Amino acid sequence: MKAILLIPVFSILLFSCQPEKNASDNSSSEVVQKVSVKSIGATEFQNLSNEANSIILDVRTPEEVAQGKIPNAIVIDIYDSDFETKVTQLPKGKSILIYCSAGVRSAKAGEYLIANGYTSVYHLQGGLGDWYKNNFPLEK
Repeated sequence: MKAILLIPVFSILLFSCQPEKNASDNSSSEVVQKVSVKSIGATEFQNLSNEANSIILDVRTPEEVAQGKIPNAIVIDIYDSDFETKVTQLPKGKSILIYCSAGVRSAKAGEYLIANGYTSVYHLQGGLGDWYKNNFPLEK
């Protein structure tokens, strides 16, 4: 009697653990690529910053920016209460190149942009530390 009661329970558990099938399961040649923030070094960051279709975004605090910033960077402090509103006003059709002091805040800002529909987002791995090591210019 107990065995008969366990059969429906076992069947439910067995079939509920199967992966969901969707339309893309039928085509093994179709590859779904997830959009993510691309971590790049200072040289590639500088090369991309010279392209017309890019925006440089500095997410540091005003005190940090006062010590110098990458030329032509737009400054939007990640700790600003309006950060999310301001940053999502950037055009989605451009490459967004983000940096901070060490790379942690820029990666976080990049993830926020990706989550909000931006598809070409880069962050300076190592932050301005990597920029300094390569002797690239700063402006005050």
